[in-house]
Amino acid sequence: MSSFIVGTDHIDLLATAARRIRNGRMPDKFFDYEDTATAQSIGEAMALFNNVAVSEDYQEEKAEPQYIFTPVDEILTGKLEPKHLVQIYLAASCYIYQTGEDHPDWAYRLPWATVKAIQFWAETHLYASGWPIVKLRNSGGYDWAGREDAAWEWTREHGFPDLQINPARLNDDEVREAITATERMGDQVSAALGMSRVGLLGRLVLAAHEDGAYVVLEPDGDRFVRCTVFSESGEEIAEINSPELDTPRVEPTGGDEMRALLAMVDTSPANLAWTEFAPEGVPPLDQGSHAVDLRKASNWSPLTTRPRPSDT
Repeated sequence: MSSFIVGTDHIDLLATAARRIRNGRMPDKFFDYEDTATAQSIGEAMALFNNVAVSEDYQEEKAEPQYIFTPVDEILTGKLEPKHLVQIYLAASCYIYQTGEDHPDWAYRLPWATVKAIQFWAETHLYASGWPIVKLRNSGGYDWAGREDAAWEWTREHGFPDLQINPARLNDDEVREAITATERMGDQVSAALGMSRVGLLGRLVLAAHEDGAYVVLEPDGDRFVRCTVFSESGEEIAEINSPELDTPRVEPTGGDEMRALLAMVDTSPANLAWTEFAPEGVPPLDQGSHAVDLRKASNWSPLTTRPRPSDT
């Protein structure tokens, strides 16, 4: 892929991200600019550095860019969601490529280092939110889920569309390893453990019942013993029973792992899965029962020990 000069919108996105980081949301001097530096000066430096890098790459003299900062309001003031952070991460990756990431000495150039900091900031928030890393469509590599839906060179016309996650690309072995590691620590009500089990259960159920929309988990004492799968219209599709249930209402379905996992899900109100994966429009449930949106649950993944893509 040849290098090129990114558009003004692309620079606006990165400069707005830099401005947001400095606006009281991270410590001052996160970037090595004077405190009086503005998003305008940061954007100017990025635009100029991109211009110089491409000129050197092609040995062509290019006119100095005229840049005027226009904030991307959705990034500057709105609630940042994964769709924003993945796009910022990819925009930073694009800028780093265009300015010559294969030149180690350029890492000491301020605009390049600033964009690397923006990339790190975006990934830190993605990790904190539990946003998954998935296998890419056209390679054996892994990267942030939804990366393929974001724009390499961003423009305002692209906006920030919702990202699509294919649960089949999530690495269930890593989820199982995360569950095992958390169990060894003895923290049975941790957010990671509770959500990991429900997330894995959601993926197993959805793989077996593609038309499933949500499930209702019913307890008996301190364990869940029944999981009923419903379609979007509210029609009951299947029933999954834990091995401990003596009298199932119907012939149980689901593999041994699914049934055993159901009995291990944390039933306590402290399990964040009940709020994070809650479906809409479900009728009131019996006390202790919980509904789980299968798409929300199956799209979630715990933090993993795999290095961040920008570190590989």
